[in-house]
Amino acid sequence: MNIKKKVLLNTLIAFTLGLTGCQSSITVNPDNKQSVVVPKSPSKVVVMNYGALDTLDALGKGSIVTGIPLSVLPSYLEQYKSADITDTGNMKEPNIEVIARAKPQLIIIDGRQANRTEVLNKIAPVINLSVDAEDYLESTKNHINMLANITGTEKIANNLIQSLEAKVSNAQSVSQASNKKAIVAIHNDGKMILINVSSSAALIHDVLQVKRAVPLAPQPTNGIGKPKPTFIDNSYISKVKPDIIYVVDRSKAIGQSAMKGNFFDSKVLAKNQTKVVYLTPDLWYLSGGGAESLDLQIDEVIDALK
Repeated sequence: MNIKKKVLLNTLIAFTLGLTGCQSSITVNPDNKQSVVVPKSPSKVVVMNYGALDTLDALGKGSIVTGIPLSVLPSYLEQYKSADITDTGNMKEPNIEVIARAKPQLIIIDGRQANRTEVLNKIAPVINLSVDAEDYLESTKNHINMLANITGTEKIANNLIQSLEAKVSNAQSVSQASNKKAIVAIHNDGKMILINVSSSAALIHDVLQVKRAVPLAPQPTNGIGKPKPTFIDNSYISKVKPDIIYVVDRSKAIGQSAMKGNFFDSKVLAKNQTKVVYLTPDLWYLSGGGAESLDLQIDEVIDALK
């Protein structure tokens, strides 16, 4: 083979490989924020977003997950406690060296790891699938479709989304037929705080249409411009008289002291006909925005209205 033919052949090979590379990647745009080129059908993925993990599980692609934060793994995902899964460290402080050694082709994060995006990008493409509280359901559906496009499971995703849409519609019917009004609160280190503006409240009130006992209003701020917390106690219950208090126990979710069973006076609750609903802590605080987590969350919210 002469030199000219050899050069031409090498050029054609390089061009073909380039085309193959293009065909094996996909551009995604999580919640219309920033486009990211990611591999199509990756075989090794680090997932630090439990909602994304349960979506991959529902899509039948759990086998591609090579690393997750294991220390606070939600109970509904316990099947991923495996010797084959790398522990990527604390959710807020991922172990960069461990993740690099895992050699993932894709890294999926949420807002807790957002400040590490730049360093993680040096290992593999990163997509942030934090749920958008302002459009919770559409954000969740977009993430399901995005992961389906990446993994080639579009038909499964269509079925999942149709099922979720039907479940949300049924839940809304129950909420609309009920006169019960609710508040959403978070327990943290012995304090109970109203979270009227949060992803949990968005799901309960905006998506599932459970009536609010406390209308949305601008939050008062403290001296440094941060929202001033509204503490929930017996006197607050007597004043607001919510039919339901949905409680997300952050402390229990992260392995600290859980909310005490007698936090509220039983006489106050009885007088105001208020029911306390303890939502599954790790499901609501650590996860959400996934195909499986949303399904489970809907059940917990609507069961309290029946």
